[in-house]
Amino acid sequence: MGLGLLVAGTAFAQTRPVSPAAPRVAAQAGPAASDPCSSDQLEIRFGRIDPGAGNRYVPLTFTNVSGASCVLSGHPGVALLDAAGAALAVTVRHVDGPGAVATLKPGGSVRSVLHWTVVEPGCVSPAGLRAEPPAGGTGVTLPLPEGRVCGGVDVTPVG
Repeated sequence: MGLGLLVAGTAFAQTRPVSPAAPRVAAQAGPAASDPCSSDQLEIRFGRIDPGAGNRYVPLTFTNVSGASCVLSGHPGVALLDAAGAALAVTVRHVDGPGAVATLKPGGSVRSVLHWTVVEPGCVSPAGLRAEPPAGGTGVTLPLPEGRVCGGVDVTPVG
């Protein structure tokens, strides 16, 4: 199911790393002999929102919950949703290049970081966030209790 994302622009000049709790099992970077991770192999979780000076950063963690290794690379699909579950017209920017290929062993995790501001103009008040693996798939809908999102969302590649 496609999300119909608006993708434009490049990374903001200022980025801020987010370092929530380390993954339970490290992912291996580099060429992989595995198939891409399917939606049913992954658990997708929204981490703690890190606020500061009008910015919001939140990790989106992908954990391999299957018994087989699989590969993730690129940017996850992201859409902001209204209370009825419809996608809001919000620009989603893929930042920080294409990223590396990560092979996730069973129990391994990688994350992407989402960034937005809460400073005018162009604000919306989403009720939730839809996230799906970089290769597409079913994805999950997560509540977004933070209030408002202004000027779009930056999404880093998984890694």
